[in-house]
Amino acid sequence: MDNLFFLNKTGFEMFDAFRAYGLAYAISSSSRDADVRIRDYGYAYVVSLDGEMPSTVSPQLFVDSEGWRRVFLTVKERKDAKKPPPKKDLEAIVSSEFKELLKVHTVPSFQPTIGNQVKGGRPLYQSMDVSAAKGFREEKRGQTYHEGSQLYVDRYSWSIACIGGVFFGSPRFGDDFILNLVPNPTDVLLLQHRQIQDDMMKENVCRASASVSLVHYSVKLAKTVARRKASGAVKYDAVVFNVMRKTGQQPKPGGGGKYGLALLERFLDEPGGFDALERIDRIMNAGFVKGIKQELAFAFADLMLHPSLRNLVRCEDLYIRGHVNENVPLWDRGSMEAVLKNVQDA
Repeated sequence: MDNLFFLNKTGFEMFDAFRAYGLAYAISSSSRDADVRIRDYGYAYVVSLDGEMPSTVSPQLFVDSEGWRRVFLTVKERKDAKKPPPKKDLEAIVSSEFKELLKVHTVPSFQPTIGNQVKGGRPLYQSMDVSAAKGFREEKRGQTYHEGSQLYVDRYSWSIACIGGVFFGSPRFGDDFILNLVPNPTDVLLLQHRQIQDDMMKENVCRASASVSLVHYSVKLAKTVARRKASGAVKYDAVVFNVMRKTGQQPKPGGGGKYGLALLERFLDEPGGFDALERIDRIMNAGFVKGIKQELAFAFADLMLHPSLRNLVRCEDLYIRGHVNENVPLWDRGSMEAVLKNVQDA
């Protein structure tokens, strides 16, 4: 019988996804030959372990990497700080309280404690969810400027969210933005997800804008899943994304949400759908070059975000110009039919 762990959602979408991945990874990295699966039930994620319950956490979990620096990107470490750095704090919590951390998540009613004051809580950083950023949640009126209050979360939820962010966040850096991405695990075997993640880390994503990067990443993800034929072991319904805007000092929150993958899945159901995604991928790969090729990348990002007839006409107008002036290859009939079948008359 599987061991089950419950992660009730808080409304902070990236934080919740990171919690699910982080708990699954902490269990997987500490269990030999164990199958770990994540399922999304709408109100909660459920992590199942087909194997023996681990009693200790693997020390490999805390090996220093760029991922740790990304998660603590907005943390200002002071030399005179009385508290340990967040990475050492997390390692102490998970190493000494691993059994308790797992136990609380076996209770279906366990809900993370989040607020301005949480006993023994840890800061919920905007690198884990931009909705938690200071000042982003609170209305500002009047003459006095303030940055807003810090949000805290219980140490167990904080720990697994940090682990999820370290090992499963997929950041993309533009000239003026930082985009963090993570596929939402509708029904995912963790081992298969990590194989797809390894494939995705090798992919170059156009950084012309945050929206272009989001769509390009999602197109590559859909292609990778289809190419691996992993639909039986990996199912995503959306890509959770957060945007931070670069400033002279710390990054500022720029918004976030979920980009649903239903449109891309419908493409793949059509005879020429995979070829259509290949063509869109190539268009966006060329979007690094300013001019008509970059305009095409922006236009097709708009089409994938809002598949309207108006946006398709704009894409085709640009495409004809690109073909005439820069020898951009024309679409084949099957690929274009796959696009036309999924465009709405709006």
